[in-house]
Amino acid sequence: MKVDNLAKKVALWRLISIMITLIVVSAVTGDIKSATGITVFLHALLTICHYAFERAWKRYYESR
Repeated sequence: MKVDNLAKKVALWRLISIMITLIVVSAVTGDIKSATGITVFLHALLTICHYAFERAWKRYYESR
């Protein structure tokens, strides 16, 4: 199965954003273990929120 360019772009951006978050939180906390936990939690939360937003958006615009 061929993955389209948009999916590749989204996956690459997600990896970049995770690394940026990890670097910033690590610099602020000075602790890579804490930074990793915060980063994982934050990106899991952001993924859930994005999914909920997409569902709400689809529901709103499909009802019109």
